[in-house]
Amino acid sequence: MADSGWDNGGVSMPKKSGMPLWAKITMGCGIIALLGLVTCVAGVATCGKAIGKAMNGPEWGQLRAAVEQLGTDDGAKALFQANPELKSSYPTEDSFVEAAKGWRLKLEPLPPQMPSVLSGKISYNVSVSGGFRKVELGYTNGKGGKVASRWENGR
Repeated sequence: MADSGWDNGGVSMPKKSGMPLWAKITMGCGIIALLGLVTCVAGVATCGKAIGKAMNGPEWGQLRAAVEQLGTDDGAKALFQANPELKSSYPTEDSFVEAAKGWRLKLEPLPPQMPSVLSGKISYNVSVSGGFRKVELGYTNGKGGKVASRWENGR
């Protein structure tokens, strides 16, 4: 007849091989955390690139052209004449040209393509209100100078 008790008669239990349960759980949680981190980093990078492409509008080219114009007196005069809104800050063309002369030490050419917003060199704000689109774009160059401009409905 078979022994119906739970006693194994003094025979030791075989040792389990492999990792203990707590190590398996810790490793599983670590893998999940690593996958989550990689997914977040990839998502942020993808969003940053998408935002950068969406932001690379005509304003960057216009800002580059304005910086080039500020490099000479004739260019500064042309910029003043093309943007009548500047008269609210500079009553005469000569006052604008004199101000531009002071800025030239901190100016340098802007890159052909707008840098990523993640670079820390760009400030960019777009707002639409009542059918009017307002864009504010700024760039900090290597000399520490900041160039900023504002457009309302493309002007």
